[in-house]
Amino acid sequence: MTATLDPDPAPTRWAGATDAAVLQALAERDEDAARELHRRYARVIYALAFRAGAINSDVDVQRAFVAMARHAEQRAQSRLDARLWILGTAYQALFVLPRAEKRF
Repeated sequence: MTATLDPDPAPTRWAGATDAAVLQALAERDEDAARELHRRYARVIYALAFRAGAINSDVDVQRAFVAMARHAEQRAQSRLDARLWILGTAYQALFVLPRAEKRF
């Protein structure tokens, strides 16, 4: 299942592929996969950033996508559904890590 809101309607070669396949390609550093992941999830992650009280949502959303790119290889070891992994990684980047940084 992918996000229903589509900020960039231009199809990529990953259009129609599963989220798991896109994450696998992202783990292999495929730039088109990164674009497709952003196309599918940008609005949802911006909404999460808004709920997190992000002052600079662009930077925070970018941080979430960078975290996904850095940890995409670990997705293969996870039992989570790809969509849950994507949203969980974004949640960590938007809610958990900033609060941990404030404590130090």
